Order: sequence, then structure tokens, then C-alpha cells
Amino acid sequence: MIAAAERVGRLPRLSGSSWTGIVALVAILAVIPLFYSNDYIITVMITGGIVLVLNTSWNFVLGIAGVWNFGQLAIFALGGYGAGLLMLHTGLPGWVCVILGGVFAAGISILLAFPTLRLYGIYTSLLTFSFAAVVQFIIVNDGSGLTGGSFGLDTVDGLYPGLGAKAQIHAYYWTVLGVIVVATFAVARIRSSRLGIALQTVRDAPGFAAARGVNPLRYRVIAFAISGFIAGIAGALYVSFNQSITPSVMGLTPMSIDVTMLVIGGLGTIAGPALGTTLLTIVQTSLVGYPGIQLTILGTILLLIVVFVPGGLVGLIVRIKGRISRWVSEGEGGGGGQEPLEPRTHAVTFDMPDEQPPEATTPNA
Repeated sequence: MIAAAERVGRLPRLSGSSWTGIVALVAILAVIPLFYSNDYIITVMITGGIVLVLNTSWNFVLGIAGVWNFGQLAIFALGGYGAGLLMLHTGLPGWVCVILGGVFAAGISILLAFPTLRLYGIYTSLLTFSFAAVVQFIIVNDGSGLTGGSFGLDTVDGLYPGLGAKAQIHAYYWTVLGVIVVATFAVARIRSSRLGIALQTVRDAPGFAAARGVNPLRYRVIAFAISGFIAGIAGALYVSFNQSITPSVMGLTPMSIDVTMLVIGGLGTIAGPALGTTLLTIVQTSLVGYPGIQLTILGTILLLIVVFVPGGLVGLIVRIKGRISRWVSEGEGGGGGQEPLEPRTHAVTFDMPDEQPPEATTPNA
């Protein structure tokens, strides 16, 4: 961690092969609607993509900044309600409403940060969880009709009201894919920047951070604002695509599933949210007709990951790549009988396939 902190300002770059792989993956995903006509699967992919944007924001504040914030779904919902109300009651273009929904969510996140970051450990989790419960209670019991109460917001036009049903699905698919790419690379760039290094230092070595003059409150407030903006954009995309939003989006079950996605993928990594969200979306879709079994299987997967692969899928991939590298080195006779060191847990890297998740972090230490 100290070595990483000393390299503040030096931004790691992706290797050529990594860039090629990422560009190829995005290109393949982009052409799927052109060759695959099953609207149900495309719709599932859009919904999963919106959840991935939310999880990317949550991973930033939870895994990278190390703040156990369990109010992210409320921020997501507030971004959705904010954008939806603007679409209903103003003549602003849809894209402007989406961006303003993200700004509104970021502002609420900043307000939440000040009392939250003065607490430690379990008290941080309790405060943010209580915040989400209060927001849900207020929306459900709204007597003015503004939010629609438990029935949800009135129907909105969304981003593409002039397109046909099929064209709308394709447009939303490409829109969500573009937001995923931008959000993922923005978080990756921030993680390897001065801000990201400061956040990881405060998370893992608060004493060292204090000695370097890092102000934990200031940096973490910025982290809340960034994650809140991304979560608000995800909520705005949700209300635009579904043309409504209800308080159920911030319930205990969605929160549990989203956190499970992060842990399974690899908390604190860049590729972790994508891997975890993809895997659990496939499992949920496959078991959609068996709701009781669905939660049982998700819980079992989480238990196996926590016990046997605590670093998540990203950690497992890193270990497998390390073993393959050692076998290759031994075969070439270059190891001299000495095993190469494992990658450092918090080594700062921008190469997503090679990243290593945090082993253990102290919440709000």
C-alpha cells in the first residue's frame, strides 16, 4: 500500500492485448441485437445492465472507498424518481432529465455523507440502512400523489418515445451498454488517480494516510458524490426504460442480491461487478419460475464464494493465472526453484483481468 501511495499521479495503462480484448468484447455485445431477435432476452440484458451500472457505483464507495454504505439503493431510487418527475412535469428532453436525476442523487449522497462519515463500523451501516428505510417510508406514504405511493410513479415517456417497440429496445440496449462502458472506465481511471490512491490509503492504512496529510472526510465525500451520480444515472435509466418506478426497488431483497453480486464478482475490483452481475442475472433468469429455490441457490453460491474464494471470481482468476505463470516459469527453468511472489493485494492496476480484490478491509477505519 505504501509503495502504491508513493506512485500517486502515475496512471497505469492497459496493455495492447487487454485493449484488444476489451474492444472486441464491447463490439460483440454491441451487435447482439442485430443478430438476436428474442426481445425477452434483450430486455433481461438491459435490466441487468442497469443493475451493473448501479453495482459499479456501489462498488466504488463500498469496495474502493471502504465505506459500508447500505443506502445506495435509496440513492438509485431518488435518481429515478427525480428524473421521472422531471419527465412528467417539465418539457425538458429525456437526456437532460436523466443527467439531472444523477445530479440530484449526487446532492443527496453528499448530504448523507456528512453524518455517515462521522461514524464508524456497524454504525455507518445502520445509519445508511435507516436512511434507505426512511426514504422508502416517505415515498410509500406520500399523500400528495406526487410519487404515486406504493403504486409507483405515473407512466413517463422515457428517452425514445417516438420509436417503435422493437427500435426502443435496441436503442435502450445500446444506451445502457454505452453508460456501462463510460462508468466502468471512469471508475477505473479514478481508482488509479490521486483521488483513488487516497481513498484506498484511507481504507487500508489510515495512519499512513494521516501522516501524508490526507483528509478522510473530504475524499470520502467526493467518493459519495461520484457514486451517487452514477447510481442516480442508473435509476434514471431504470425509470426511463420501465416507464415507471416503485418503492420496491429499494427493498431488502434487491439490496441483498446486489451485494451478493459484488461479493461474488470481487469487491473493490473493476471487473468484479460485471462478473458477479452477469452470473447472478443468468441464475435469476433461469430460475425465474422458482422464486423460493432462487434465493436458496443465490445464498448457497454466496456462502461457497465467501468460504472458498473470498476474493470473488476476480481473485480466483488472478490465482489461476498466477499458477499458470509459475508452471510456465518452472517449465522454462527460469524460477531457480523459488516461487514468484503472488500479486500484492492492493497493487494499483488498470489491467482489469489482472486486478486483485482487497482481502480484508476495515470499514470506516
